[in-house]
Amino acid sequence: MSLNPDEVIIEPVLEAQAADVNELLLNLRAFNHSKLWANVKKPVGCFCRDLNGKMIGGAFGYDSWGWLSIDLVWVDEAYRGNDLATKLMAKMEEYAKDNELNRIKLETGSFQALGFYKKIGFEVYAQLDDYPVGHKNYYLKKLL
Repeated sequence: MSLNPDEVIIEPVLEAQAADVNELLLNLRAFNHSKLWANVKKPVGCFCRDLNGKMIGGAFGYDSWGWLSIDLVWVDEAYRGNDLATKLMAKMEEYAKDNELNRIKLETGSFQALGFYKKIGFEVYAQLDDYPVGHKNYYLKKLL
């Protein structure tokens, strides 16, 4: 389709609205599905709570395109050093195996938990220097 520049409006960069982001995401997913296969990005998580129900840790990610993509891992500072993160990650790995996902990916910053992830078998496949400024961002994977 040829483009007549007078028939298109490119908006200024503004704070994104949820409806616009959703429309963009739906369009991108439709394109991706036309090239690959329909993918249901399934949110999965494992959480740890104290006896009063207060969350003291958790891991969250997505079962997507044959990978477990972990987006969030956190343990309350008061409970660190008790292997909770190791146990949470083991549960996520167990989920991956039970659902025939043999790959896990995640990212972490130089000020976060690179050593921990390496200790439990993840390997760095890429890094982005100066993100955030003055730090590094590491991209890790683990093949099961």
